[in-house]
Amino acid sequence: MGADFSLVLTGDSFPDWKEYVRAADQCGFWGLGIGDSQSLYMDVYVRASVAAMLTKNLRVGPWVTNPLTRHPAVAAGAIASVDIVSDGRAVLGIGSGDSAALNIGLRPSPVASLEDYVRTVRTLLRDGLAEWQGREIRLALAPRRVPVYVAASGPKTVRMAGRVADGVIIAMGVTPDVVRDALAELRAGAEEAGRRVDDIDVWWAVMANLAEDDETALNELKGSLVTRAHHAFRFTTEGKRLPPEYVPAMQRIQEDYRPMEHTKFGPSHHARLADDLGLTPYLARRFGLYGSPEGFVRRTREAHAAGARKIALHVRVADKRRFLRLWRDKVMPHFV
Repeated sequence: MGADFSLVLTGDSFPDWKEYVRAADQCGFWGLGIGDSQSLYMDVYVRASVAAMLTKNLRVGPWVTNPLTRHPAVAAGAIASVDIVSDGRAVLGIGSGDSAALNIGLRPSPVASLEDYVRTVRTLLRDGLAEWQGREIRLALAPRRVPVYVAASGPKTVRMAGRVADGVIIAMGVTPDVVRDALAELRAGAEEAGRRVDDIDVWWAVMANLAEDDETALNELKGSLVTRAHHAFRFTTEGKRLPPEYVPAMQRIQEDYRPMEHTKFGPSHHARLADDLGLTPYLARRFGLYGSPEGFVRRTREAHAAGARKIALHVRVADKRRFLRLWRDKVMPHFV
């Protein structure tokens, strides 16, 4: 089938997380994304370095960091260090900032500021010299150009990624209309910069879960789906293929979202919101891959047919051992 998969794990104790990382290295994933939210998790570069030492196959790095909590030279130096520890397996994802910003009273970075930050970090990793806010900054550590990815939950950010990034992590959904729009914006951005869109590594972020049956998998995923909806529609619903009947509910999510519950598993305020607002079926269809192994494979094939060929699985559920077991035994064989 030709699909590639990456894994993103957050919200676990350190001993459990290390167990999951070791298991993931044997499960055929392209990479392991590590969330950067200083108020909620252990430091992202500490965990990336540990993951690098625990694995042999996975690419590792922030998936994603942001422009608000680290100077670009600090971020570039940190990921260059991970690249050394991992023998060249480091990747760097950068987004506008969500819980990392909200939990310290900051607003996410505007697209223009994010673009400047991405350009600066890429230039530092390539040349060891860049300009940031009118000042010359330097880096002597980078052994190679670590690939820089932009996380994008709206068309303007996807277009910007097409102009400046090595890759993009699109978090707008995996339904055919959304995929089609996102790819058009990516191509437009690449053309603006005189680049080839085929040279940009494109990933699609989904909220994922595996269980013995579809109902269990979806019930455990509701809070994570609200997290994704909050991120996708926090600035505007315009131009994002949101059906008009869901606009009031999405505005309610923006009002009632709780940043400290960003990765709370099981019953939660966010999970209740999904049901109370009647959004669960829509959010699951747009932002989720879930179910029994058979249901998961079917939904993944539908996303692949829509054009989402490389998929980053954000597994924000309590039972990650079950997910990894079912992936290894029942799902991975369909995609090798």
